[in-house]
Amino acid sequence: MLTHATLAQGYGTRFRVDWVNSYSDGLERLMTGEYDVALVDHNLGSETGIELLRSAYARGCRVPMIILTGQDDRATDLNAMHAGAADYLVKGRVTGDMLERAIRYARERQRLLDEIRWLSLSDDLTGLSNRRAFFTLAEQRLHALERSGAQCMLLFADVDGLKQANDTLGHDVGDTLLVDAARVLISVFRRTDLIARLGGDEFVVLADHTNEGDVQAVLDRLQHQVDVRNTESTDGPPLSISAGALCFRGSAAASLQQLVADADALMLRCKKDRRTHRVQFAHAAE
Repeated sequence: MLTHATLAQGYGTRFRVDWVNSYSDGLERLMTGEYDVALVDHNLGSETGIELLRSAYARGCRVPMIILTGQDDRATDLNAMHAGAADYLVKGRVTGDMLERAIRYARERQRLLDEIRWLSLSDDLTGLSNRRAFFTLAEQRLHALERSGAQCMLLFADVDGLKQANDTLGHDVGDTLLVDAARVLISVFRRTDLIARLGGDEFVVLADHTNEGDVQAVLDRLQHQVDVRNTESTDGPPLSISAGALCFRGSAAASLQQLVADADALMLRCKKDRRTHRVQFAHAAE
């Protein structure tokens, strides 16, 4: 009630407060991701608000949290900051303006952190995941698939003739080929598939819960989307892609580095075959 009244001083009626009275319920609500900010009491019975912060952030929670406490304790303040709290406020000293400002700063801080995280994990040209993000996220996904043993597909793709386009037509033309290749891959694969640019002209895709028939379907869609791109874009050189794909089952023995290397080898074998197709493709089953 006191928190609601204090919020009303700074926000009027432009807010909604959901209140929970247990650690477990609070953690469950935080993981829904539907809140702009969380106000967490430091004293939660047998647990503390700092423990709640650590547990929530360890599970991937992105909601900024402000610790509220009845005691002005510097050690607790520092512990809260180290745990990731956006702010630490002493109840009884908090005014409506102070709380409004703390919430505003907490939200802006989280926005900047999310932006920094996105920049560190994204390829700035294509908007896809970068190498760092792919190996981090793909490892996590493979670990999650170990128990089910679900069949997966790893595709390694390379834009043909990129260096020649850069050298003869300029890097703007080469960048356009890379962006168009990214768009083609996005249009071919599912939203849940992990698509990344590893660097240069190399792309990789991890698609889980696939089967052998999906490989040919991917090839057909890839060929079609490249043809569509080349029909619609006649200003520069046509887009040509070489790709290698392999199927495997999620298991503890599945080495991501080796899988990528094997798919890369398939792609290189394919690239050496100087066919005239806009999509060259090699496939190996598990």
